[in-house]
Amino acid sequence: MIFRGRLTSFKAMTFWPAGSALAMAACVLALVLPETRSRRLSNLDIGPTGFPDTYIMFSKSERGRCFVVDRRDSTTRRYDPNTPGRKWDCSQFRVSDRPGGLDAWFVRSKRAGKGTVFFVPVEEVRDWTYPFLYNFVRERRPELNLPPVGWTQLFVNRIYHGLYLRVALPFDPRKKDGGSGILQEILTVRGDRLAQIDTRFHAARRLYMDSVAASRFPALRDPSPALAWLARRCPTDATTLLMSNQPPHDLSLLPLPVSLPDLYEALYGRPPHEFKDGRLAQWSRGPWRAETASLPFADSELATLRSEFEEHARSFSNALRSHAEFHRTLTATRALLPQRQHAAAGLLLRLEEM
Repeated sequence: MIFRGRLTSFKAMTFWPAGSALAMAACVLALVLPETRSRRLSNLDIGPTGFPDTYIMFSKSERGRCFVVDRRDSTTRRYDPNTPGRKWDCSQFRVSDRPGGLDAWFVRSKRAGKGTVFFVPVEEVRDWTYPFLYNFVRERRPELNLPPVGWTQLFVNRIYHGLYLRVALPFDPRKKDGGSGILQEILTVRGDRLAQIDTRFHAARRLYMDSVAASRFPALRDPSPALAWLARRCPTDATTLLMSNQPPHDLSLLPLPVSLPDLYEALYGRPPHEFKDGRLAQWSRGPWRAETASLPFADSELATLRSEFEEHARSFSNALRSHAEFHRTLTATRALLPQRQHAAAGLLLRLEEM
């Protein structure tokens, strides 16, 4: 008993100086490195923004797999055998090589209710007003079947990453879930060149090539006034179209706010398959491109649009400020703000200053 007590006292005397040294070193680091990301995160107050929170939680047992959940389901315990839903395939990639660029995230699942989704950092979105206009048309014209797009506060493994745009591709169910077994194709036209992918973001050749081989050049359906109005304001430098997987495999406008060929090349390290065809201009420069004096909304819809945009502008300003403060880009982000709202300029709508 006496020996044990002496040993304990010896250990305490031996390790007390070491513990003190570590504590002092931590204090010195805190003074020397006050602006580390972890310290900024611990001091950042991300108040309510009106945008949902999204949590990407990587699987501890399967590489490249994750859960995409809300805040409640992101809290898991090691001894809890339950998992927050089905896993997704997950990839992290850099959209551009500009200095200070942030990573984007790509998640994909064949299961109903999931699909193919991108999370794109706000700096990589060319127009910050366009997603609001897209959603306004999507909600009031459900017959267009536009896939969901929306701003979200993104957390990865419960660590805040910033303000991101969530962009989903059209979803094709598996054959065993009632689908046809044939995926729709997304065609992107730039000049006389055509890039092809399918709705699960793989390289595609089937539908378009089969139609051309059968001497049938796919036709573009006449878009509704609201869809044409939206597509004319799309901030990408190309025309995006969706090719149906049902005969006669016609095309419809799909004015997503991001460039899918650019995302494909950033994710896979190579561009998607491209074809050259002089007939493509009849799609990208068709009659739908002609601007009309009248807006495709009733007076009551316009009043709702303006009212909802005011609330949206406040939410966006709060979320953008939190993002910029966290990444220490407040000055650069303020400079970008006037350049990223051309889509709403004709409506006399402006985002709030930060």
